[in-house]
Amino acid sequence: MQINKQPEELRNGYKDKARLAAISAMPCIVCKNIGMNQVFKTDCHHLTGYGMGLKASDLLTIPLCQFHHTRGVKSEAVHSGVKSFEAFFGSQNELLEQVNKILENENK
Repeated sequence: MQINKQPEELRNGYKDKARLAAISAMPCIVCKNIGMNQVFKTDCHHLTGYGMGLKASDLLTIPLCQFHHTRGVKSEAVHSGVKSFEAFFGSQNELLEQVNKILENENK
């Protein structure tokens, strides 16, 4: 029986310094989507639910300002409550797809 494994690049701990630099230089994807002026600096958020307690791959990162990453309360910050954050702003995977499209367009 074959078990489907994620590609090596999406497994725990995969490093991509170039991606992290690009993500850090982007505005917060949530602030951008809701038309909010970003006040806090951008953090690289590693998507939750991939690492089984370990950090997710650097390819699974999105730009979040510190407010939407850790400082906001329940529905405002992903680390204050993933389910409520996703209900309010969209799933982390949807945000990741949006960020990847932006990066792809910048690299054309």
